[in-house]
Amino acid sequence: MPTGAQPQFNHPVRLLVLSPDPLFPGAAASALERGGYRVSVKHTSNLRDFSQQASGREFDAALVDSGLEADTWRSALRAIQDCAAQPPLILASPAAGPAAVLRAFREGLSDWVFRDDLAQLPEALGHALRQARPPGPSAPPMSGKPDSRRALEAVLEAAPLAWIALDRVGRVQLWSRGAERMFGWTEQEVLGGAMPTMPVEGGQAIRELLNSDAEGQSQEGIELRLRRKDGDSIDVTLWRSLLRGPEGRVQGVVAVIADMTGHRRAHEERAQARERDRDVHPDIKAERRFRELLEAAPDAIIEVDRQGRIVLINAVAEKMFGYARNELLGQAMDLLVPDRFRATHAQHRQNYWARPQVRPMGSGLDLNAQRKDGSRFPVEISLSPVQSEEGFRVTAIIRDVTERKRAEEQIRAMNERFTAELTATNQQLEIRNREVERANRLKSEFLASMSHELRTPLHTIIGFSELLREEMEGSLNDKQKRFLGHIHQDALHLLELINDILDLSKIEAGRLELRYEEFDAAQALGEVLASIRPLAFNKSLSIEDRVPEGMRLHADRVRYKEILYNLLSNAVKFTPNGGRIWVEGTAESRFAQISVNDTGIGLPAEEHETIFNKFYQAAATTKGVREGTGLGLAITKRLVEQHGGRIWIESQIGKGSSFTFTLPLATPVVERAESAQRTSAEPGESAGPVVLIVEDDKASQELLVSYLQPHGYRTAVASSSEEAIRRAIELRPDVITLDLIMPGETGWKTLQRLRAMPETAHIPVIVVSVLEEQKSAMTLGANEYLTKPLARERFLAALRKHLPAEDARGTRVLVVDDEADSLQLMREVLDSAGYVPMLAQTGHEALDILANNHVAAMVLDLIMPGMSGFDVIAQVKSNAGIRDLPILVLTGKDLSAEDAAALRRATRAVFMKTLDWKNELVSTLRRVTEGETANRE
Repeated sequence: MPTGAQPQFNHPVRLLVLSPDPLFPGAAASALERGGYRVSVKHTSNLRDFSQQASGREFDAALVDSGLEADTWRSALRAIQDCAAQPPLILASPAAGPAAVLRAFREGLSDWVFRDDLAQLPEALGHALRQARPPGPSAPPMSGKPDSRRALEAVLEAAPLAWIALDRVGRVQLWSRGAERMFGWTEQEVLGGAMPTMPVEGGQAIRELLNSDAEGQSQEGIELRLRRKDGDSIDVTLWRSLLRGPEGRVQGVVAVIADMTGHRRAHEERAQARERDRDVHPDIKAERRFRELLEAAPDAIIEVDRQGRIVLINAVAEKMFGYARNELLGQAMDLLVPDRFRATHAQHRQNYWARPQVRPMGSGLDLNAQRKDGSRFPVEISLSPVQSEEGFRVTAIIRDVTERKRAEEQIRAMNERFTAELTATNQQLEIRNREVERANRLKSEFLASMSHELRTPLHTIIGFSELLREEMEGSLNDKQKRFLGHIHQDALHLLELINDILDLSKIEAGRLELRYEEFDAAQALGEVLASIRPLAFNKSLSIEDRVPEGMRLHADRVRYKEILYNLLSNAVKFTPNGGRIWVEGTAESRFAQISVNDTGIGLPAEEHETIFNKFYQAAATTKGVREGTGLGLAITKRLVEQHGGRIWIESQIGKGSSFTFTLPLATPVVERAESAQRTSAEPGESAGPVVLIVEDDKASQELLVSYLQPHGYRTAVASSSEEAIRRAIELRPDVITLDLIMPGETGWKTLQRLRAMPETAHIPVIVVSVLEEQKSAMTLGANEYLTKPLARERFLAALRKHLPAEDARGTRVLVVDDEADSLQLMREVLDSAGYVPMLAQTGHEALDILANNHVAAMVLDLIMPGMSGFDVIAQVKSNAGIRDLPILVLTGKDLSAEDAAALRRATRAVFMKTLDWKNELVSTLRRVTEGETANRE
């Protein structure tokens, strides 16, 4: 089809297809695409759906697959004419005589093509679209019939047939556009001359046929082979009609010729394909395969001929109806219909044969079938007409829906019962409303109990796994370390999930009580960074603290640290190795504005709001997996809003993210010109051991300092060999950690010089390096050799091993907890820290120990049978001899505001059995026991 003949559409041509053949729409679409169209096809197999589609949506054209003698295309045409938008209708049908085609055009058909040769469909569609006019005031409606002259002109202009008129002596009087396209000669070349299409051989016989005026003889549908202008021959079918004058005298003949080349070629190809299939797949094999598929079907399949006799069944049908196969074959289908419906079944069958199509039987009705024993059962039946070599048949697919009906009845009965119960429930709403307060109280008690019951065992699992990783009781092989790492990591993840769910439950229930206090924002941030920096070090991330000192907040200190931890841990997860994280803080009016920034993978704009939803995980981390619970940011947002602040995100893909939140200020802020970035702490007046860290890498310095400071160690750093020697002589540290790879003089030379000088020869040196040179280092005088990446527990264990006897040695600490595993864990923790643990499982046992022994401090759980932790505290405070005993609370109980306030007045610190309690507890214990020792002295 020439490109210029196609209408220009900004969208694909919308084609509504009516056909009982599910393959026909695809064949039509392929033919149109080959002709240069972009096409969108909507297929329907019945007139009802076709009418609904035509009236409900706009289509550019309609295509009907039907015989010219059938009524289907006329019904479709009426449906098109009844709708507001009247698209042209094209008919695809088997070959037909010119009289039938002309009648169709007179009734309003836009164009017609052979069904078996759709190559002419693009040209027919182009003609139909060009001729179509939108209905309006100036356009006549399509419901009226066009006059005969216009219909004939339309046929001659657009039909794919060749129309040729010859006079009595065989001269060409009419040569249609279809004849030009079919044979190649133009009208100017042939008018007045002999018909040029005649082959040399057989031409006389054809002329005689065309000039014959024999009456009463059928000469329609004659198959011939005619010549084209280019010399090729084509197969055609010819219809002849006499051309008479006004008095009825024969003046000539009209020949209508259809090109059957494509049709015949398709027929030959199908025959060849069947022949090939017959060669490759013998009939017996095909029959066996068909039988296997038939028998494997899950539903009963029955095929019926026009007389309603059963000609084919499968095994499921035998089982379903209780008949043997030979009892059903050849019998009337009525045998399977319940007795009272048999009289009308024959009429229903006749109605179906009149308009056969794929459809369910008895749509909207409850159908039943009858077994051999007379019992009836509900069924669903789908009907499909099938054209076979034996004639036209109908295939019925029957499904037994007894179980489904039974289930529906059960559901209906259950709904009725539930409705009755709901009515009764509504009547009791007033009573239940009075129980709401009690239910809320029980929920609170349940959450408090669950927090203790869930956290306590995880607390011991995490604690013991950490102690095992320190290898204080012996070394572990690589497999054991790997298994232990899995246990520890998954326990931490489970504890984090439990904490998040319990926190979110309390927030949503309105039970989360904030404990407001005034504190320094920068100082609290430093405590969080001590936990985050080891995670950042593993990914070579730099962390900068730009929050000014002196900016004091009026907020819940614990929840403030939780907000920062959530945001910083997310920044670590989503920032690639070698990236940067920084925290900024400013004071604006009555609120502090704090931003956690990173150079991570970023978020698209559409996720900036949803990122704060519960269980929402934005994307895979830099490890390629999704991590966390999806609750951290949801909790963070609610905590910020409960303080009266707000939180938002600014982010771009590939450029990082900035999470900013506001919290209320307590006092005016003292601004600081420079950011406070502390990578080391110089030895001061505290009594902790001094550790000199010799390391040129700033991030490594910061990591080791963060490991040591929570445990009461004083630290100093040196970045070169010369500085290390000078500071070692000045400070005389208790331990020196030494990296072997440094600019200038190497660590090997530094180690030799330290061992050669009398001032430093006795100081223990722990080598921390990426090199595997333990033997050489020990030969030069190193006391311990640790390789990077460095585990915190192993590093601290090595320090304790080589430090002189600490003040804590011999200091007794009482631990009170009813959980035996928790007691054992605290025993190990205190032993490794140099304390002497004294253990008690009840409050009474603890008071007995206090009455007969001197202890430096007490670590106390709150939830215990009999005498609770609160009762123990009250007894201690009422005893003048021990009322000043430092008490540290370690519990898994969620504390109310009143409980928290009371514990702040009566104890030195409160620790939750959650993440990172051990280091803070030991650090606090050192401070309070050192003070206790000083008081005794």
